[in-house]
Amino acid sequence: FLFFVPYVFMATIVYGIAIPSGLFVPSLLSGAAFGRLCGHLLHKLDHTSGTFADSGTYALMGAAAVLGGMARMTISLTVILLEATGDMQYVLPLMLTLMAARFTGNVFNEGLYDIHIKLKNIPFLEPEVPTIAERHEIVAGQVMSTDVKCLRPVERAGVVYELLRNYSHGTFPIVDTASQGTLYGTASRSMLCTLLQRRAFGSPDVLSEYDGCGSLGPKRLSPLVQWDTIERAYPRYPTIDDVEMRPGEENCWLDLRPYANTAPYTVNETASIQRTYRLFRTLGLRFLCVVNHNNQVVGIITRKDLLPEALADSLIKGRNAHLYALENFA
Repeated sequence: FLFFVPYVFMATIVYGIAIPSGLFVPSLLSGAAFGRLCGHLLHKLDHTSGTFADSGTYALMGAAAVLGGMARMTISLTVILLEATGDMQYVLPLMLTLMAARFTGNVFNEGLYDIHIKLKNIPFLEPEVPTIAERHEIVAGQVMSTDVKCLRPVERAGVVYELLRNYSHGTFPIVDTASQGTLYGTASRSMLCTLLQRRAFGSPDVLSEYDGCGSLGPKRLSPLVQWDTIERAYPRYPTIDDVEMRPGEENCWLDLRPYANTAPYTVNETASIQRTYRLFRTLGLRFLCVVNHNNQVVGIITRKDLLPEALADSLIKGRNAHLYALENFA
């Protein structure tokens, strides 16, 4: 008792402060202490006939119960504790204890790690498609963000700089305005910052007038930075705060064609949300460009757009589309 109460109190305090700590070993030790305490109390009640098991067995079951209730793990914890004890006779008691701890915890709340994921606002996608997506017919065009910030294959350095300065997106679509906005590829934020920092742009006189409607041809319009040079800065890529634009460089041309990812993952705006969700889960995507039948960019989907709360909001907006239209018109 003198070990259990102070240890649980200190473990609770330490886990809530900003220092590297965990709950695996504290849960194991506190559960073992509580189990041994229960074992001692039972032996005090009946210490002659040997009705109850030894205190070490109760300590093992207590450690499994507390750890299983905290982490909601069953099979893996059973294997870990069996490897620690080396006694196969505890297989059934451990499995029953861990299943009871898991089911009891699920009655009150989720696991502690799941709760912390939500507290930190991490867009974690569950393995199964959300229930709201299964019950309603939702397409990608309903959940996508339509305010997409795009670049041209050859863009002014000042435009790229202002875009990175004003928006925190990790990736920007590149659209070919010569073919009326068809998707050309994507450019990552780290790559754009590296190109600006290394001043990989050409003179303003390279193109006298370029409105994006003409064909540029294969000619390179800015100095080429090797890909290994860009990746050499990993994982500490330069940020937009590390870039300093000199007077007159805003009108220089930045040729993004050699660096663009010309084969990004896309989904049609009429695709079901189930297919979109599985694409994110299977491929580990962070974004997905939404295109129409002409391969023109009409929106973009991120992980946050596929959370159950976001799907519910998009469904409500879809049902009340006429009200939003009236508000915008007014």
